[in-house]
Amino acid sequence: MANLTKDRMLQAATRLLQTRGYFGTGLNDVLAESGAPRGSLYFHFPGGKGQLALEATRAAVDEVTLATAKIIAEAESPGAALRAISERIAELMRTTSYERSCPISPLIHDGANDLPALLDLCREAFDTWMGLMGKMLQKSGLPPDRAKALSLLAQTVFQGGAIVSRTHHDDRMLLDAIDEVARLVDREIANVS
Repeated sequence: MANLTKDRMLQAATRLLQTRGYFGTGLNDVLAESGAPRGSLYFHFPGGKGQLALEATRAAVDEVTLATAKIIAEAESPGAALRAISERIAELMRTTSYERSCPISPLIHDGANDLPALLDLCREAFDTWMGLMGKMLQKSGLPPDRAKALSLLAQTVFQGGAIVSRTHHDDRMLLDAIDEVARLVDREIANVS
């Protein structure tokens, strides 16, 4: 029972943090959305809101990392992998009425610079995701420096494309932007081969 309560609080915190950011998410909101009793909050998260935000964000980052690694492993080409990742993000936007996309971007926009542990987690997440893409590109024959640059480009377009798509409630903006990156990547790989 205790683990179910903690899980509900983590899931509620994840949704709220991704929708409202760190400063827009109150502990009372997490309790209300999760249906957890007030006393359970500090029992499960003695570090308070900071600990809850870190654990919820870590779980969301781990989920994205696993999904990204799986997509990359199953994709026929790097371009196909980038398109599949963007489809996953687009699906999340659609199913949440364009309220959610990336688990860490709202925290960065909300001022994670004032929260060193959260900022470190966000940096680590971006480095991990770009690292997965970089390895994929290197396996396809691109030199490490070029793979790193294209991974940064892809991650930047995922983030920016998601923001523009959320603003317009139109996932095509993200999908079309990533399609351009995917074509560039596939062209560069073809030229190396």
